[in-house]
Amino acid sequence: MRKYLGIVMGGYSSEYGVSIRSGNNIFEEIDRNQYEVYGIEISSSGHKVWDENKNNIRFDKDQMSVFKNDKFIQLDLILNLVHGNPGEDGTLALQWENLGIPYSSSAPGPSSLTFHKAWTNGVVSRMGAVVPKALLTTVDSHIPTLKAKLRDFKFPIFVKPSRAGSSFGITKINSLDDLDCSILIASKEDNSIIIEEGISGIELACGLIEIKKEIKILGITQIISKNEFFDYEAKYSGLSEEVTPANISELNSQKISAVSKEIYSKLGLKGFCRFDFILPENKSAVLIEINTVPGMTLESIIPKQLEYLKMSLKEFINLLSQEVLENGKNRNFPGIF
Repeated sequence: MRKYLGIVMGGYSSEYGVSIRSGNNIFEEIDRNQYEVYGIEISSSGHKVWDENKNNIRFDKDQMSVFKNDKFIQLDLILNLVHGNPGEDGTLALQWENLGIPYSSSAPGPSSLTFHKAWTNGVVSRMGAVVPKALLTTVDSHIPTLKAKLRDFKFPIFVKPSRAGSSFGITKINSLDDLDCSILIASKEDNSIIIEEGISGIELACGLIEIKKEIKILGITQIISKNEFFDYEAKYSGLSEEVTPANISELNSQKISAVSKEIYSKLGLKGFCRFDFILPENKSAVLIEINTVPGMTLESIIPKQLEYLKMSLKEFINLLSQEVLENGKNRNFPGIF
């Protein structure tokens, strides 16, 4: 008998559109011999749910149950493709934990931590990871005081919302005269803002996943952006080149793989993740961001890493789904399942 699998996508953040593309891409690759798949779109307007024939159906969002044969049936597993709030930040995971439904992403605690760039930096730096020099601030900070604190930062400086993805709200500035405007842009995504000293070097993305208690590296991809940095346009409008494997030394590849695996393990992450780095010349790689629900669109990095591995997206999703079913109870909230 086939398992009931729900692909949750959408959300309330600026990443809504990217999430829909990721979710629909995965929806098409589900093995229909093993799973009866349902698409679940979350938006500010509510929930929209459809079956594998694209027919809209009734859905109980509180119990995560689909209506079939005159009754509601709870999903057997969930693939979380909601980038940003409420999927990547762990909000939905709280509900799924309480319902006892295995899901593909990390537990609420690690999800909330890694979704906040400054919190992540504070924790992983204590694990030995190299992170950018940074200052955490808020939208309503006193600008003259803030500028004084940034006097010893080397330009360029990146101003980022602490909790946002797909490069939304990020600006690169070369003068503190542009600080006011950049904070305003970031504030459209989050009240918490992180200001980072820019790092010059090779931009890299390391994909990884845990399968049968072994953390596997999917690949290390080199990103060559045609824009000033790897912004939304570069990511999704073809203004970048992604090279897998990255053109870096074997020693650097080993170091990046090792630190990614260690952080993934120590933070208790689950599912497939992407760690973003910048590798300066003759220095250690600097960890820029951890993505616990990374993009899975046709343009996204992890699907391209799978292509290099000669693994189809269907095979990958099968592995992921089986892992969710077998180890979904191994979470950070023991005893709930």
